[in-house]
Amino acid sequence: MANQPKKSWQQSIKAPLIFSLIMGVIAGAVATISATGGSDNELRIDLGLTFFGIAFIGSLLLTSLLIMASKDNPSDLGQGSGVNRSSKNPDSQRDRRGGHGL
Repeated sequence: MANQPKKSWQQSIKAPLIFSLIMGVIAGAVATISATGGSDNELRIDLGLTFFGIAFIGSLLLTSLLIMASKDNPSDLGQGSGVNRSSKNPDSQRDRRGGHGL
């Protein structure tokens, strides 16, 4: 367990969490200040916390989706038969049946 390879920044969860935290803090601060409506009123911390949560979860979801979309598939994924049929060698039985497959 002690000799595990170190993950790169693209595989780490720290970068998306820090980015989402920053986005949440910015959204919470802007919402708190703008919802107050002037210096005579009390700060609307409840709205700031709500917008912090929405921005944090939304940006964390977006960054995790982008990270998952950017990962490359393993090279052996297109090899094999059955469900994992190779796209380089199309099924020759399909032509023998005279149909389009199904």
